[in-house]
Amino acid sequence: MKIISNIKSKTFWSWGPLLFTGFYLLPTLFNFSQLSALNISATLGLYIAFVVLYIKAVGKSVGQVTELFVAMVIVCVSASFFTTGTSTLFGFTAYIAGFSFIKLPRIAAIASVFLGVAASAYITGIQNAEYFLAGSLILSITLFSFGAAARKEYIHKMREQESAKQLEQLAAIAERERIARDLHDILGHSLSSIALKSELASKLNHAERYSQANNEIEQVAELARALLSDVRSAVSDLKELNIHTQLNTLHQRLIEQGFTVKLKAKVDKLPAAVEGVANLIIKEAVTNLMRHSRSKRCDIHVEQTQQQLFINISNQDDCSNITLGNGLTGIKERAVQLGGTADLEIGQSFGLKIELPLSQPVKELI
Repeated sequence: MKIISNIKSKTFWSWGPLLFTGFYLLPTLFNFSQLSALNISATLGLYIAFVVLYIKAVGKSVGQVTELFVAMVIVCVSASFFTTGTSTLFGFTAYIAGFSFIKLPRIAAIASVFLGVAASAYITGIQNAEYFLAGSLILSITLFSFGAAARKEYIHKMREQESAKQLEQLAAIAERERIARDLHDILGHSLSSIALKSELASKLNHAERYSQANNEIEQVAELARALLSDVRSAVSDLKELNIHTQLNTLHQRLIEQGFTVKLKAKVDKLPAAVEGVANLIIKEAVTNLMRHSRSKRCDIHVEQTQQQLFINISNQDDCSNITLGNGLTGIKERAVQLGGTADLEIGQSFGLKIELPLSQPVKELI
């Protein structure tokens, strides 16, 4: 992805360094009594003009600062006719060259600063020009480097922001897909059964087999009530984003159904995406145990490390009658979506081992 060009500096170097432009005024202050009113006025006027240009330059988009930069160089050279303090202003001009230009324009910009320094040293009649030249060049090179570094840092921050936005968009898409899959899992089979039994009841009624028709209608009503309960449960689960709340709720449900539960949870604060997926995985696994377990025993172990979340759910019953339906398949899909793994054991016992990374790698935007 291309980096947006309208990069504006919001760092300390935007405004803080203006305090150091005061060094420009030191030669004027030291020789105040020996200078004419015109010299002092011109020095102050050009200083104010430079500060205004600098403030405008740091607020401009990349590629729109050329005219301001040229004006800053001209102001620096012009001020050199009145004071040797312009070495400070050349340094700030070099910072703009490093921050606001790229590639060949950046080289041309710093070259123009060096040219301005040379012109000020040898054309304006400054005494001890070699000292002015050395000081100005050292300061310009230093602040030019700061400007280039500040630009790289800002671009890095912009890339991080773009990456975060992309992750949010991907998370939203994944969440919509998950909700669609959950609704399909919950509604699909039940609605199909209701439709078939309703059609069968209608045919039996037309055939005057009222007893059988009434029986089918009762089954339709029972399916509808069960479906309504499942939908309410799904909506409730969407609201329960805290993994501790989810574990406590499922623990209570297991106990109410006569289960002996060994629950061990060491979890701190989780990223929202990881917590949501973990909640759904745990709920689906526990729901399968409640449907198929005969010994009414369940071990749930959830542990968080610095890098990963581990979920281990097991039951020692013979679970060979459990099939990989949409629910268990969805567990693997959700884990893979987050870059994790899911190992499912079905047979002489039931075992589910999940590993979810707490952070996803961010690809560099180019």
